[in-house]
This record gives sequence, C-alpha cells and structure tokens, in this order.
Amino acid sequence: MSAAFIELKEVCRYYQSGDSELKALDQVNLRINKGEFVAIMGQSGSGKSTLMNLLGCLDKPTSGEYLVNGFSVSDLSQDQESALRLSTFGFVFQRYQLLGNYTAQENAAMPAIYRAAGYEERMQKAADLLARLGLAGRELNRPSELSGGQQQRVSIARALINGAEVILADEPTGALDSESGQQVLSLLKELHAEGVTIILITHDAEVAAHAQRIIKIKDGRIESDQNSTEAETDVTAIEADNSSHGHSQINPYPNISILESIKTSLTSLKANWFRTFLTLLGIIIGVGSVVLMMAIGEGSKKQVLERIQAMGSDLMIVIPGGPNIRKREDWTSLKVADANLVKEIEGVEIVAPEKNAQTTMRAGNRDYNGKVLATYPEYKAVRTWEMASGVFFTHEDMRELAPVAVIGETVAQMLFPDRDPIGQYVFLKKSQFQIIGLLRSKGASPNGDDMDDVVLVPFSTAKVKLLGGDHLGRITIKVAEGYDKQLVKNQVTAAITARQGRQTFRVRTMDSFSQTLTKTQETLTLLLGSVAAISLIVGGIGVMNIMLVSVSERRREIGLRIATGAKPSDIMRQFNIEALVVGAFGGALGVLFGILVALAVGAFNVAISFSLLPALIAFSSAVVVGLVFGHTPARKAANLDPIRALSEE
Repeated sequence: MSAAFIELKEVCRYYQSGDSELKALDQVNLRINKGEFVAIMGQSGSGKSTLMNLLGCLDKPTSGEYLVNGFSVSDLSQDQESALRLSTFGFVFQRYQLLGNYTAQENAAMPAIYRAAGYEERMQKAADLLARLGLAGRELNRPSELSGGQQQRVSIARALINGAEVILADEPTGALDSESGQQVLSLLKELHAEGVTIILITHDAEVAAHAQRIIKIKDGRIESDQNSTEAETDVTAIEADNSSHGHSQINPYPNISILESIKTSLTSLKANWFRTFLTLLGIIIGVGSVVLMMAIGEGSKKQVLERIQAMGSDLMIVIPGGPNIRKREDWTSLKVADANLVKEIEGVEIVAPEKNAQTTMRAGNRDYNGKVLATYPEYKAVRTWEMASGVFFTHEDMRELAPVAVIGETVAQMLFPDRDPIGQYVFLKKSQFQIIGLLRSKGASPNGDDMDDVVLVPFSTAKVKLLGGDHLGRITIKVAEGYDKQLVKNQVTAAITARQGRQTFRVRTMDSFSQTLTKTQETLTLLLGSVAAISLIVGGIGVMNIMLVSVSERRREIGLRIATGAKPSDIMRQFNIEALVVGAFGGALGVLFGILVALAVGAFNVAISFSLLPALIAFSSAVVVGLVFGHTPARKAANLDPIRALSEE
C-alpha cells in the first residue's frame, strides 16, 4: 500500500485533569489521501475537535505517530510546523475568526504576510479569491458589515491564499442559516473538485452527507469509516499519484521583514488607539521629565557659572581666619599694609582692599538696612562692574575724604523708587553722603546673596566717618592674564605671612569656588535626572502592563495568526516592534513635551538650558525601556496556546 498524504498511527491524546486522566483520543488509526473529501462526525466531547487540532499541527499526540506527506510531525521544529500550517493546511472556523479592524481583503491576505509575499501581490490575490467566492465589491468591507455567509467565504479565501492542499473546516455551517450553509458547502465541493483535500468537522449528519467519506468518532475512538464507490475510485487514483510523490525537506519560511512587522504593529496600535495613548502617556511623561529636569539643571549650572564669571573668574580673595585663630586681634590682623605688599607681587594686576558693615540707610522718609562696603577706586575694575549712570569715586575723593557714595540697583529701588538717585543724599549712620553713581545690576551671587544690595564709599572716608579702625574685611586681587594662579596664590600667602609673623588668613581663588559650585550643581542635576529617570522606569512598567493587557485582549488574534502560519518568532517580533514603536514615538513626543514645558517654566524667570545630549539620552532610554519592558508580553504572546486562544469568546 502506498503512503497516505495524512496518516495517524495509534495516536492518543490525553489531558490531565487533577488526579484523573482524560482520553480525548485513544488509539486512533487514520489514513487520508490527497484529494479526498472527508467528514469527521461526532457529538460534542467525542474528540473530533482534538483530532482536527492534531491534523492541523496545532497540537501534538501524547503517543503514537502523525505523518504528513511522510514526515513525522513529532520530529518537526516549531518553525517547520508553522510552515506546514502556512502552505499545506488552511483553517475554516465555525465563528469565522476574522480580525475586526481589517477589511475583508486584508483578512483574506493576512496569512500571505508570513509567506513573505509583497503587499501588492497578496492584496491582488486576495481580491481575486474574494471575487471568485462571490464577494466582488465587498473587499473593503469590515466583518461587521458582512453577513455570516459572507464572513465565512472570507475565511475560506483566507484559507486558500497560500495555496493550501488541505482545508480543515470546523463546523463551517454551524453559525449560518440554511441557505448560507448550503452555499459554503457548495464552495467546499468546488474546491474538492479542483483537487483540494477537504476535512470537514461536524456533528450534523446532513452536512456530513456532502462528503465522499464519513468517519464517525465516539469517546476518542473511530467508530466507523465509510467510503462511497466514487470515493474509492478517486482514492485509488490519488494513491497512485502519491506513490510517485517525492518527499522534500520542509523548510521554514523566512521571518517577515522589519517593515512589514512595523506596518502590522501600527495597524494594531491604531485599532486600539486609546490603549495606545495610555501606553504612550507613561513614556511621554517620563521622557518629558528627564528633558525638563536636565534643562533646569543645566540652566541653573550655566547661570551659576555666568555669575561667577561676572564676579571675575581670575580673582583671588584674602580673608581673615587662618589655622588655630583664637585671639580677637588675629581676626583683625589683615591691614592696608598687606594690600600694599600684595601690589608688589609679580602677576598681581589689581588690588582692592575692602571692609563692610551692615547699617541703616536713610533717604528722606525712607529707611533701609543694607550693606556698606568701604573700598578703593580699583574695586570697580577688579570686579568688572559697569556703571548704569553717574561715576565711580576716585583717588582724589579718597585723599579729600569726600563723603560720596555709589549704590547698587537694590538700594536705589528701596530708597529712591520714584526718582533718579544721582545727586541725592543718603544718611549712613549719622553721616551724610552724596550719591554720585549707580552700578549696573548683577543679580545674585553664586551663594545666593544679592550683589546689588550695596553702598560703596571711599575707604578713607569710611574709616573716619563710619567704620573706624584700619583693619580690612578682605583683599580682592585680580591676577594678570597668563600667570599661574596657584603660583601667585603661594606668593601672596608667603608675603602676608612674613609680614604678620604667622598665617592668620586664608586665600581663596574663584576657580576653587567655581569648581565647588559646579560640582554641587552637577550633583543636583544628577539628582533631578535620577528622579526623572525613575519616572521613565515607571512609564516602562506602564508599557509592560498595557502590553500584557493587549496580549490578553488579543488572544484570539494571536491564536489565529499562529493557526494560519505565523511562527512564534513572528509573533514575538510583532509585539516587540509594537513596544519599540510605542517607545520611539512616546520618546519623540516626550522630548517635545519636555521642551515645551521647559520653555513655559522659563517664562517664569527659571533658568533653563537645552543641549542635544540629554534629549538623545532620554529618547534612547525610551526606546530601550520599550524593548525591555515589552519583551515579557511579547514572549507571552509567542508562547500562547492557539487552541485555547481560538476557543475564547
């Protein structure tokens, strides 16, 4: 006897239910030749659906052997089984199993995606099949716009799209009225006449009567197998054809292209746009937070550096307070003589002695408690402070003990809100000073002090009228360009120490100050970025949750794709790409969202600064988050049992 096209040898399929074992199929032997029209008939629970699943390579026997065209299905890999379902078997389901968001043409063409057929090719073939099955003009209708009979014809077209040799029809008329049922059965007869093997699963004897061979199954065993005379003749001819048929290797089809996966993913995402929006929202907020926080952090850092630059990056400051300072006189040991000594050191360009005190200022009927700074005319140059109006005091003013003052913007607003301060008088303690200049606003210092809250007066005048004593609060030094600041610092320290006999002071450079503040700002930026990154991770968890929900909601779709030939790797790729698309699209929108929010925040005088790197990192992170958190749902989808998935309502 020649080899049958489909053959089951002593096949059993058992299921474990608690402590008991359910025998769905028990010692089944069956041979089906190419070109037969076979009806497998049985009541509910007889095992006919289990038999169909085995025949369609959706399930494997517990024991025994199942051969297709001479190949043992048990020896095939998952991809080879998918290749069989893709090219050899075509399923026609009782409930049609059409995708609601696809048109009739797209539903019919869907299995051809996994055969790597081009878009135009598969859509044209689907249109031709639909026209042949009487659905010309209904190609663009969705399943909800078609009758039951029309939907079943679409499912038949889907089963034929890849040139299936065997049609497995599971109760194809069960959900149809009598007329539609007869039309479907007529279509199956036409296909059989063209040489397609038809395996019809039914419980209805009238439906089974249309087949040439009726196999009755009961309690998992074949009860009877009846052939008509015509069927015997056909089988003999087909067996002769089978005897000359060579067994070629079953080669898995290549994975569908990335572009095709993206198209499929976008279609699925579009069909569930609200769920997609919720998924995107988590990514958008996460990425937007990263961009916003980094922009604020970078802006704050840039602002600090600008303020340090405004103070003078080449400055050096000598202040009282050295190691082991206990005596009061040690805190007042810094003198004008020290400043004069420093002037002689090579590399020192400008020296400005300073002494300040907090005092009450009065102008007319306005009082204000502010800072008075007694200094030398060099202060303006050493601090690179420009005048908004008026002039700075001179060395002549110093010699004449002139009661003149230069004020900052804050003092001007407090004492002279409605008039020009130049030429006006201000009382400092009990002494009257005339305002000769207004300094241009500098804003806050790096440590947050208001640099404009100051009144500058000649040191000589302040010594007599305001502060008393000849000790200094600090000496500000500007280092000439091209000189090593550390070397100059060492020389300043040595010179003052030699004059005083021991070190009762400290020397600070703006570089060290700048580095400290920069590190502080970088730490703050890192902290802000970390908080935003946590938000992004939370968004990623949201992606995983939504994708898991998506897998649960689309179980029937996944089961259908697997049944029609999709490999597990195709399913995993589709869901991974969906997660990737969500991550990339959400990342791009998140970057835009972060920039817009940062600009809005900047309108409230918050320092912001944009750079390309944080945006790229945030976008890349969103893509990585999409892939990482989308992998588990994708793997779950790829491992889904198509039988259970297709049986769900």
